[in-house]
This record gives sequence, structure tokens and C-alpha cells, in this order.
Amino acid sequence: MWRPISIANVRLTPTELAVMNNIQSGTDVGGGILTTVIGEFIGALQSANNPYATDGTVPDILRQHVINRTRWLWLCEFPALKNSQTADRKAQNDAAEKFRDNLIETGKPKVEPPPNPDPTAPTLVVLPAFHKRHRDFTKRNQDG
Repeated sequence: MWRPISIANVRLTPTELAVMNNIQSGTDVGGGILTTVIGEFIGALQSANNPYATDGTVPDILRQHVINRTRWLWLCEFPALKNSQTADRKAQNDAAEKFRDNLIETGKPKVEPPPNPDPTAPTLVVLPAFHKRHRDFTKRNQDG
């Protein structure tokens, strides 16, 4: 299922949110980072010849990776949040990058088509190819 992601889906602790609110335009930066990360993963879908949408929605299989990568980049944007850049969050970001890179390299996993695909996106429907068959039935090749 393809669903939209907003910056509210990128959960931070109350302490992190308080620090973010004290920084001028701290919360505004998150929206821009989210848009960039969604673009990264949609680009990975495109290069893997998967169908994709350009309306800001992502498939559920990518959802957590988009959120984890956005959270990491958002926290790295501000030195005041250096304590929030934990090893677990770094590992989550690394896993998201690895998933994205694997999607680009192998084209797997395949994702379900979005309900409103981009008209220039590839389709998963394969039409049969009709061509003239060449049949060579003779007694010699049929008689074992």
C-alpha cells in the first residue's frame, strides 16, 4: 500500500523536539529533508524499473527506511542534537542506505504499483509477444 509520509511520522523524543523548537527554523528543516529522502527512494525505484508515484507517497516496504534516514539527517543538521545521534540511529540510517543501494543494484524487492502511478513509470504488465512459429515436423525428428 502506498501512503503519504509527513514530518509528524518522523518521531523524536520530547527533549529533541524542545531543542528543535528553540532553534530558529529547526522544525522547518525537517520537511525539506523528508522531501529529499522521499526523492532518493523514489529515484531508487525508478532506476530499478519499479512503478512509482510522484505525489509524495511511498510504499509501505520503504516507509520505515525513509523515516529512519530522515530522522538521522535531521539530527545531523544541528550540532545541539549531537547527543541524539546514537549508534542505534546510525545503524538504522545505514540499513536504510543499504536497502536503497540494494534496490538500485538488484531491483529487488519489487514493490506493488501505486494507485496513481506516474504516467512515465514502467508497468509490471507484460504483454504476450506474437510471432510466426516455425515448426519442422518430419518423420525423422518425430520418430525418436
